[in-house]
Amino acid sequence: MMITRRPLLMGAAAAGLMAGNAYAQSASDFMGEWNGALNMGSQTLRLRLVVAEGPTSTLYSVDQGNSAIPVGTTTIAGGRITLDIPAIRGSFTGELRNGRIEGQFTQGGTLPLVFQRGEATAGTTEALTQARLEALRAGINTPAMAAAATKSGGRSIAFATGFRAIGHEQHVTTSDKWHLGSITKSMTATLVARLAEAGRISWTDTVGGVLGGAIPDMRAEYRDVTFRHLCSHRSGLQGNIEMSDLLGFSRISDDARAERIRYASLGLHQEPSGPKETTFEYSNTGYVIVGAMLETKMGAPWERLIQEHVFNPLGMSSAGHGPPGTAGAYDQPLGHMPNAAGVMEPQAPNNGDSDNPVALGPAGRVHANFEDVQKYLMAHCAMREGFLNRESWQTLHTPPFGGPYAMGFSRQGNALWHNGSNTLWYAEVMFDQSRGIVAAAAANDGRAGDLRAPVGSALIGAAQAVV
Repeated sequence: MMITRRPLLMGAAAAGLMAGNAYAQSASDFMGEWNGALNMGSQTLRLRLVVAEGPTSTLYSVDQGNSAIPVGTTTIAGGRITLDIPAIRGSFTGELRNGRIEGQFTQGGTLPLVFQRGEATAGTTEALTQARLEALRAGINTPAMAAAATKSGGRSIAFATGFRAIGHEQHVTTSDKWHLGSITKSMTATLVARLAEAGRISWTDTVGGVLGGAIPDMRAEYRDVTFRHLCSHRSGLQGNIEMSDLLGFSRISDDARAERIRYASLGLHQEPSGPKETTFEYSNTGYVIVGAMLETKMGAPWERLIQEHVFNPLGMSSAGHGPPGTAGAYDQPLGHMPNAAGVMEPQAPNNGDSDNPVALGPAGRVHANFEDVQKYLMAHCAMREGFLNRESWQTLHTPPFGGPYAMGFSRQGNALWHNGSNTLWYAEVMFDQSRGIVAAAAANDGRAGDLRAPVGSALIGAAQAVV
């Protein structure tokens, strides 16, 4: 099934050095600027923390344009500080000892984190090379990795290392196709923008108005939810339908429209996770409903619509749906997952478990090579005229209800970023409009928790290599 994906912390500020006084006696001892670093093995994530009266605090990610990561609640009690960071579903708890805040950072897993006083040093990210990518791959023992980046009007790089399938001799190449998982969501949002600009649909079309005939008994809370709510995960919908229901959907189908309506119906009968607009809930279900609405309005499958209105105009000839490659040919990378004994095994593209159900197409079933992924990212980065007008690009890149999440991308400083996995692959993409840089990185391995650091390091390193 699709893993629920959300933006994660990708970089921050370098550690400063300056010892303070003894154990805190009041909140004022925490006020000011602190710098630290998360050591994740093959990647160091650098952080800057600013604590102010209130108390309030903000985390900054210097490696991503010094972007702010808002802290929801800051609690100081004696010598202890606790930060709740809902934007990344993280937290930090630390104690002031000898002028340092020593504690634990939690985001999925838990890592030690020490903050010290002082100004942040500039710090540099290591530019990616073939040798560096191989070191990242070997460090996590993943079958293969690839990364690519381009600077507008400047340099392009592409590297690939490892094997298309464990136990087979075919090496990956820089022209191979990678499953993009939830990165598909931004493509579906881009399709909405294209059709809205053409006057075929409207961003304000409602679920009730479009799907009311097919799903007349949907919950009342969802009737006035719009494309804008759905694409920014502000609809109030839950993230996924029940696993027992998901298992009843097809993995292979020539036309998934009926199944998307059935999937949408299950989601629209679930109790809301919270009120629309004020509640952010990363929702695969929401993007399936986007697909069902587009299909109902346009009278064609989402797969055909995105091909005609996004892939073809951008020259993305490698883009397709489901796992790439031909069964038995090892002509493309295969996704991998651990078996019951914990041994990594490749999954053939015709295997019924090798991808999400087809109903989830708009949320996470696209594959493409990195040349075409970069064409797509560069269209966003440069706000390509003729594909969309400036207003449509700004709609896609601007969070409509606050927070960092726009329409299929998470805004992090000057960059927009997303990751994706179908539990057999893991990929990340970004584009930085201030520098005119796009980048992509991926592994044919579904251990997303283990791969976030090395793939993220490859992504940032690839971008650094074309600066």
